[in-house]
Amino acid sequence: MKMKKTSVALLALGAFAGAAHAQSSVTLYGIVDAGILINNNVKGLHEYALSQATSSRFGLKGTEDLGGGLSAIFDLENGYTTGTGALGQGGLEFGRKAFVGLSSKQFGTVTAGRQYSVSNDYTANFASGADWAASGLGYGTRAGDVDNVDTSNRIQNSLKYESPNYNGLQVGALYSLGGVAGNFSQNSIWDASVAYANGPISLGVGYTFVKDPYYSFFGNQGNSSSPTTTASSTATDNMNNKIFGGYASAGSQQIIVAGGSYAIGPATVGLLYSNTQFQNLGSVTAVGAISAPKYDGGTATFNSGEINVKYQVNPALLLAGAYIYTHNSGADNLGSAKYNQFNLGAIYSLSKRTSLYAIGFYETASGIDSTGKAAVADLDGSAFSADKHQLAGIFGITHKF
Repeated sequence: MKMKKTSVALLALGAFAGAAHAQSSVTLYGIVDAGILINNNVKGLHEYALSQATSSRFGLKGTEDLGGGLSAIFDLENGYTTGTGALGQGGLEFGRKAFVGLSSKQFGTVTAGRQYSVSNDYTANFASGADWAASGLGYGTRAGDVDNVDTSNRIQNSLKYESPNYNGLQVGALYSLGGVAGNFSQNSIWDASVAYANGPISLGVGYTFVKDPYYSFFGNQGNSSSPTTTASSTATDNMNNKIFGGYASAGSQQIIVAGGSYAIGPATVGLLYSNTQFQNLGSVTAVGAISAPKYDGGTATFNSGEINVKYQVNPALLLAGAYIYTHNSGADNLGSAKYNQFNLGAIYSLSKRTSLYAIGFYETASGIDSTGKAAVADLDGSAFSADKHQLAGIFGITHKF
C-alpha cells in the first residue's frame, strides 16, 4: 500500500512539474552570417572585406503564463561581428534588444527597455533594406537609413504598447523618457503606428517625433558622444555620414513613413514612402559631429520613395530587386541633393535554417549635401565615395538557430 501511495505521489509530482514547464519557457536563438564584401569606391579606393549581410546575433527570450490569458515576457538580444567576435552597437552587451513586460491576449502587450519603434515593427517589411537587401550591412536602405526603417537607431528607456490583432488591424505606441532632471521633454521620443493585413494585402503607417536626435536617437550606442563629452579625439560622430550628418544640430526630428505590399502568386510587390525632417537647426551643440554650415533655424526635409519586387522562383530560390529615390530639399537656402539607388539580390535556401546569398547595390548622387558640399554617394554602412557613384556587392552564407 505504501509503495502504491508513493508511486501515485511521484506521478502527481511529475505531472505538476510537466504542467509548470509547459507554462514557462526560455528560448535561445540567433543568426550567424559571414560574407565577402567588395566596394569599388571607398574614398576613391577599392575595398575587400569580410562582412555580413544580416546582423549576426544571439538572444534569450522567455514567457511565463500567469493565468487568465496574462503572461510575463522578456527578450535580451546581443549583436556581434562574425569576423572579429566584437560586440555590436558600440560595445553594448544587449544592444539590439533588452526589455521585459506583460502580454495579455485580451488587452495587448506592454514592455519596458531598449526596443524597436512600433513604426519600424509595422513598416520595415515593405523596405528591401530591412528585408532581403543586407539589413545587417545597411547598404540597401534609403539614403543612410534617414527614416530609420532599417532600425539603425533603437529606442532606449522606452515604454511600448501594442494592441491585440483585431481581424488584421493592430496599433502601437511608444514613449522614451529623456531622463533629464528639470526638463521633461529633452531627449524624449514619441512614436505611434497602425498596421493592417488581410490576405495578400499588408499596410502600415508610422509617426515618430524625436527631441535632440543627435543624442537621444543617434547617440544610443555604447561608444556614442554625449552632451558631457569633451571635444577631443575620443568624441565620436553620432551621425557619421554626409547625407544628413550636417544636420546634427537639429533640435528635433520628425519621421512619417507609410508602406504596403501585395502578393500575386509567387511575387510580392512592395511600396514605401517616408518624409523625414530635421527641425530647428542650430539648436543643439553636437559634440564630435561632421563639419557643416552653421545653421540658424530652419528645417531640412528628406522625401524618399521605394518600389521593390520579390519573386519566389521555387521553394529554394528567391530573386529580388528594388529602386529607391531620395530628395533632400536642404536648409537655409543651400542647395539640395538627390540620391538614386538600385538593389538586386538572390537568396538560395539550402535548408530552413541555412542559405546562400548574393546581393548588389549601386547609388548615384547629385546636388549639394548636408555639409554644404557637392553630394557624393554614401551607401549606409560604408565610408563615403570619392565621387557621385558607388557600387558594392556581398556574397556569403547565413545560418539561423
